[in-house]
Formats: sequence, C-alpha cells, structure tokens
Amino acid sequence: MKKAIITGATGFIGSALVRSLLKDGVEVLALGRKEREKVDPLRLQDHDRLTYIQIDMADISDLESILKEKNLNFENASFFHFAWGGKNTLSDLNVKEQYNNISYTIEAFLTAEKIGCKKFIHVGTMEEAFVTPYLELDYHKEKHYNRHVIYALAKKSARDFLKSLSSEVDMELIFATKSHVIGANDTRDSFLLVTLQKILNDEKIEMTSGEQTFDTIALKDCIRAFKLIGAMGKKNSEYWIGSGEPKTLKEYVQIMAKKYPPKFPIEFGKINYSDVKLSKEIFSTKLLKEDFDFYCEQSYEESLEDLYQWLKYKIIKEV
Repeated sequence: MKKAIITGATGFIGSALVRSLLKDGVEVLALGRKEREKVDPLRLQDHDRLTYIQIDMADISDLESILKEKNLNFENASFFHFAWGGKNTLSDLNVKEQYNNISYTIEAFLTAEKIGCKKFIHVGTMEEAFVTPYLELDYHKEKHYNRHVIYALAKKSARDFLKSLSSEVDMELIFATKSHVIGANDTRDSFLLVTLQKILNDEKIEMTSGEQTFDTIALKDCIRAFKLIGAMGKKNSEYWIGSGEPKTLKEYVQIMAKKYPPKFPIEFGKINYSDVKLSKEIFSTKLLKEDFDFYCEQSYEESLEDLYQWLKYKIIKEV
C-alpha cells in the first residue's frame, strides 16, 4: 500500500491510522469536516506526505474534481471509510442523520471507484452485532432497549448496499468491523472510558450485572490490523478486528478496578439489564488470523494504562 484515502481522518481511530501510515512512508489523503487550523495538532501534524482536504461527507462526490483541480493522483489507493455522524452523537437516535450516513457511504464508494482506488475498506462497529437479534424480536413480548441500534442498523444497511454495488465495479470491497478500541486521545463517551474517568474522579459507579459479552482491542493493535487489511485484505472479505478473547463486561470492569482501585465499591446489578445477549463466536478473529497471522501484541491491561496516562496526565504513547 503506497497511497491511502481516509474519511473521518480527524477522529480518534482515523487520525491514529493516518499517523501510522505516514511513518510507514505511505502517501495519505486525509478528509475531515474541520478547517485545517482547527484540527487537534495531537491528532494530525503537518507532514510532506500528508494532504488534508476539508470536506463534508454530503459533498464527498465532489472529491474527484477536487483532486483534479489540485493535480493530485490517488489511483490504486486504499480507501478507508471511517466517517459517520449523528446530529449530536452517533447514538442520539436521530433517524434522518443515519439515513444520511447510508447515502454518504454509497457516494464515497462510487467516488472511490471513479478516483481509481484499488480497495474500499468499510469500517464497521461491534454494535452491528445487535442488529440481527433486534430485528428478530417480538416487541409485543420483549422490552429490550439499546441506544446504539438505530446507528448500528444504518451501518448494516450501508453494508448491504455496498455488497449489492460491489459486483458492478473493479474496486475491491472489504469490511473491517472493530471491537471496542482503547487508547490515548480518545474523547468518546464510551462505557469503559467513562468508568475509568469516574474512578479517577472518586465517583460512585453503578452499572448492570455486566453479564453481556464484550470485547476490546488496543488502539495500537487495531491500527496494525487496518494496515494489513489495507495492504493485503482480500476482496469481499469480512474481518473482525478484536482481541480474539472476549469476556463479560463485568470481567473487564473488575480488571480495571483491580488495576485502579476505586474509592467506592462498584455496584454491579444496580441498573437493570434489558438487552439481548451476544455469543462469543460473534467476536471471532479467525479470518484475520488466517489471512495475516494476526495476533494482538498489547493486553487489555496495557491499553488501559495508555488510557489512564491520557486521562490523568494527557500523555500519549504513539502507536
């Protein structure tokens, strides 16, 4: 992989991939909504192999003409599609914004084909695993609730659209679904990050029984996987990027509490759990291992330490 295009390039994971690819000598086109001067310098620094273009995903179909105007050639690039939004947050249940995301994804795919990209890597989320069981529920009998489902359903819809389009193009379509990613410079309101922040703030922590299956992967390992997929991923493959060793959410929290003892005991079961349960098989990294001999190099505990150093001291150990 000599060239890469990345949407959502100013985000937590997208920016880490940009920085890592630049270190590897890859020419990167980073796409984001923010003006260049407003991008966090900890995420994107100036680099002679980095081109940043401010563009809203609503205008992604203009990218081909923009590149021609700037005399930029990104033929045979790997296109990583991270960009995904909501009105306020990803899981704010805004249906219109999620419909827009589906449309933007299709336009990004078609635009990547026009540019001459070799691969299109659609980035999925572990929340998508909830979609199928939710669609099978009888809501006359079941009262399950998950605030991520509208967002995840849009992700699955985009995935299905791309599959239907892929036979019409020469570009290689690849899906890369990631488990929960842990690392420094994360500003999301994810559960484990919020829990660690509460421990640091000496706040009380109330949660469900924690019986649900969960999986995490260190940012460093997640980026390694994306780079392998971008370079050697196989057409129509669906990779799961994770630890390969999922646990219950309670186990993850207990490990965190042992490493960073909270002021107050964590109250498991204080909040009622009313969601579907996922099997460990969903989080299988078998294909990632078969195609790339991929294994994680950083443990959950080590990734927690990276997050701890960031939350407490704003220290970043680069991937």
